[in-house]
Amino acid sequence: MLPLAVGIAAGDRFPCAVEPWVWAVVGLLPLTVYALSRHHTCRRLFDAAACLFLLFTGFTLAGWQWQESAFPYRDSPAAAYRVRLVERPQEKERSLLLRAVLLGKGGEAAAQRRYLQKPCLLYFPKDTAAAMLGRGDELWIQARLAPPGNGARRTEAFDYARYLRRKGICAGGYVPEGNWRVTAHNEARTLRQRAADLRGRVVDYYRYAGFEGDELAVLSALTVGYKETLDRELKETYALTGAAHVLALSGLHTGFLYALLLFLFAPLWHRWRKLKLPLMACVLLLLWTFVLTTGLSTSMVRAAVMCSFSLVSLLQHHKPFTMNLLAAASFGMLLFRPLWLFDVGFQLSFSAVAGIVWLQPKLYGLWQAGHPLQRSLWSLATLSVAAQAGTLPLSIYYFSRFPTYFLLTNLWVVPMVTLVMYGGVLLLVLAPFPVWVHALASLLKPLLWWQNTALRHIGRLPCASIEGIHWDAVEVGLCYLCLFLWARWLLSRSAANLTRALAVVLLFVAYHTVTGLLAAPG
Repeated sequence: MLPLAVGIAAGDRFPCAVEPWVWAVVGLLPLTVYALSRHHTCRRLFDAAACLFLLFTGFTLAGWQWQESAFPYRDSPAAAYRVRLVERPQEKERSLLLRAVLLGKGGEAAAQRRYLQKPCLLYFPKDTAAAMLGRGDELWIQARLAPPGNGARRTEAFDYARYLRRKGICAGGYVPEGNWRVTAHNEARTLRQRAADLRGRVVDYYRYAGFEGDELAVLSALTVGYKETLDRELKETYALTGAAHVLALSGLHTGFLYALLLFLFAPLWHRWRKLKLPLMACVLLLLWTFVLTTGLSTSMVRAAVMCSFSLVSLLQHHKPFTMNLLAAASFGMLLFRPLWLFDVGFQLSFSAVAGIVWLQPKLYGLWQAGHPLQRSLWSLATLSVAAQAGTLPLSIYYFSRFPTYFLLTNLWVVPMVTLVMYGGVLLLVLAPFPVWVHALASLLKPLLWWQNTALRHIGRLPCASIEGIHWDAVEVGLCYLCLFLWARWLLSRSAANLTRALAVVLLFVAYHTVTGLLAAPG
């Protein structure tokens, strides 16, 4: 995992289109060393060759993904392009944003068009005709498309053009009113587009059940990841209290469903050993069906992959989910999409799981609770602290904010989200019985109201969030090193680990002070 990640970082910094045969020739290096090695002394040489190959693989894959987002045409005046919409229009402040794939340019041969399918961002004026467009619609547009640029959005810490290229966006442009026409409706719909349509039907079903306002917005976000109805005030409340992660479908929601499926199926395969593999296959099928219902979002796919690896680990009777399995899951995903390495959600999800896998057992062992309720609360508290410790440096680096009441927030919101999630799943199961649907909805509405109201009160507490914390990449690395050493000290209580941890704290404070003085005006 580490040499692959280093290679991807190098390939992102210095993108280069490596020919496939060059990568194949380099791949023969570790195989050749392995075939020639007959003694134990050659093992280190093989390890070095394998690491170099993984470095080169990461560099090559990153270069190929950068090449995929390259604009296929030279910068030119407005021209006719053929595009296919992949999402419904999103209303912005002064325009409508439509995500599309580029199918070709005017006068281009059909044989050449089939090699395109490059994503692009199109901005339309706000009018009724553009708002009626839907996924799968094919259009001819007259516009000037250009590769992503920064404009006024570039800051010292954020390169907007690079961000779009990493997302695969090859171009963008403004389409004036009257400079487009629809040529086909709802043709060649992809699996992701069909999944998004399914998600829209689920939200309509919630409206039929009687949900509206903030309750509908939160329920839709928690269960199927539909966040278009969330207003700015509600988003800020969840972000201020440290509960924003529950609104973004990720490992927490997938973990709830995964735990429910294990609770239902595990007794069966423990009783009938021969049914273990078929029942595990059923769990995987139901899990990925849920991911399909949520629109195949990137975060949900990542979480489902990790849960799938965790399920496979249950085939071993003596080991739970480990750091090696986490690294294997991330390794497989980076092979598929190398520039996910720079995705904020990817980094936060894996750092949170790494903190839980590595740190939570150590924290839980600090106190042996006697009462079952105490054990449950202590487990939830240590889980929250471990996840927060894993994501703390990255959260400060990206958002410059630290929610001081994150523990109180999680002790409240996680049980509530659990009830709401399972209630939302039960709502879908009870769809053929309208009377039961409305009865269950009448129970879920107060839960959602209490959840939102309590978070608003937490957000109004004094010093609910520490704002304006600015760290750079070096400080993030030092903070992770410090957390690692403190965890080692908690485990062993040795003087050497305590000395190292305090030394890193001193180094962090010194670096932060010096960089702050250098950055100060005058």
